[in-house]
Amino acid sequence: MPKSSALLLIALSTLNSLGVGLLGPVYPIFVVNRFSASFVDIGLLYAVFCLVAAFFKTPAGRLVDVHGEEKVFFVGVMVGAACSLAYIGASNLMQLYIIEFFFGISYALQRPSLLALVSNIGKEKKGLFFGMFESFYDVAEAVAAVLSTLIASKVGFEPLFLICSGFQATTGFFVWKIRK
Repeated sequence: MPKSSALLLIALSTLNSLGVGLLGPVYPIFVVNRFSASFVDIGLLYAVFCLVAAFFKTPAGRLVDVHGEEKVFFVGVMVGAACSLAYIGASNLMQLYIIEFFFGISYALQRPSLLALVSNIGKEKKGLFFGMFESFYDVAEAVAAVLSTLIASKVGFEPLFLICSGFQATTGFFVWKIRK
């Protein structure tokens, strides 16, 4: 893979990590504050996300083989962007369960696609690239954790969800750049 494509892939991963990472630290607070949910509800919401993702990752991997990693990744991040926006309009726990169901599908589409994109790196310095890729992903999540708490505490959850959606949608548009 050319150096520019490798850097673009790292940028794509970083944007994706920011979009999703902004949600993680404040999501339980959002659920408890907005819906007076219990800790059990938070656990069940996360379980729905994880189980749906686990169930759909194998079919998503097959979609990657048939349609290509860029297309499937694009659909995945765009579904994720829509889910982030959906939090703004959620008015009850049942709606959160539905959003988590679709977020699980989103993640299931994204992860095999992203792994396929990364695995297309040339044989030379593959380990170095994987290390860089994972480091950037983790740094972006760390930055997102700090940013999410600042944004949610200063301006609220709605702007945070808009920012998350924006990062995810931008990631989707970046993936089209990789195709060229």
